[in-house]
Amino acid sequence: MRRSAGPTAMSNVSLGDSPRNGVVTAERKRIAYFINCFPSFIEAMIYREVMSLRSRGCELTVFSIRRPQPTDVPDEARSVATGTRYILPVRWWRLLLSHLHAIARFPLKYPRTFVEVVGGTHERFRDRLRTVCHFVEGVAVIPEVERLGIEHVHAHWAVGGATCAMVVSRLLGLPFTFTAHAYDIWLDRLLLPEKIRAAETVITCTDYNRRHLIEAYGGSPEKIRVVYHGLDLTRFQRRTRIANRRPRILSVGRLVEQKGYEDLIRVCADLASAGIDFDCEIVGEGPLREKLARLITTLQVGDVVRLTGRIVGDAILDCYGRADVFALFCVEASDGDRDGIPNTMIEAMAMELPVASTRYTGVPELVVEDETGFLSDCGDRNAMGESLRRLLSDPDLRASMGRAGRARVLEHFATAVSLAKLEAVFAINGR
Repeated sequence: MRRSAGPTAMSNVSLGDSPRNGVVTAERKRIAYFINCFPSFIEAMIYREVMSLRSRGCELTVFSIRRPQPTDVPDEARSVATGTRYILPVRWWRLLLSHLHAIARFPLKYPRTFVEVVGGTHERFRDRLRTVCHFVEGVAVIPEVERLGIEHVHAHWAVGGATCAMVVSRLLGLPFTFTAHAYDIWLDRLLLPEKIRAAETVITCTDYNRRHLIEAYGGSPEKIRVVYHGLDLTRFQRRTRIANRRPRILSVGRLVEQKGYEDLIRVCADLASAGIDFDCEIVGEGPLREKLARLITTLQVGDVVRLTGRIVGDAILDCYGRADVFALFCVEASDGDRDGIPNTMIEAMAMELPVASTRYTGVPELVVEDETGFLSDCGDRNAMGESLRRLLSDPDLRASMGRAGRARVLEHFATAVSLAKLEAVFAINGR
């Protein structure tokens, strides 16, 4: 690995140790993750992945374009936050020097890479301007990437962080991979065709996404792999469930359109009108909170449906432990955005909750219909209500589906299963 003699553009990072004697073993392969904003509550699966890979001996450095607000950093992620390299803010003169140095080192690659990325696939002019910024940021971190002896660059979300990683990969000749999740596939398709072509491997979190990437962009079936979000099953496991006076429905997620909360609230109103006894707790925050609160008031279900707000840390385990049923009726948002497999649904099944959801995107890859839960067509509130009615009225059915759900998570969604697949992509630990 060549070492840069140029200046570092990262004035606000805590620099790590340099490679020991310049030797990197296969088991200690140095990997850089590029992410837009890290760590944060809404991306728990990413910081847990980072922590898990490090616990298995991977030397992984995170480059985050932006620094999250202190209140957005979970307590469990503070250790990874302190070691993260934050690209912004950066002093203008350091930025200028890093680019002058790159132009001198890569007189052909630098302009060619700029033209390729800025002239690539963009749906809006402002997206092209975003790419100019990400090109500048990617070049700025090259000295630090080389100083750390990075051998592989990977990005989470196929947006700005992936653009930075692709620029670093092209200029330094490093392997490049990325993980595509949800909005970066369906809504914010920033240089997505170019990134798929440039990557050695594209990871995505559902087979539904994989099929779309192959069909829409001509991606090679061998290149695009599914790695489900892994879950720590020692943390998320069944607790002694306290018998509720009334069966409790739980839903956890951001209050956004694709979570289908309006359908859930309307279904709860129908169930209450039919004389079915239950409580419903919706945990989360988001832009639809006021709209959903008004709907609860309009439908006069405030005595059974409650918006709890965001709950963090181990307190969320108590919510799962108090619940009897988990419900999340996912839909496509009006702007085309959609979920993959909601992480909270995996958590609920790990804690032996039966699920009521929809046959949409990757949900059927997790929920086995009539075995671990019930699935309805999007918008079919009659079917949604029947799913909940059956689960609320039958404790034995809830228990059997809950056990089957945890078994499915254990087999396909455990952290160890996902990490083994990632290690194969990164070619570490002899895989």
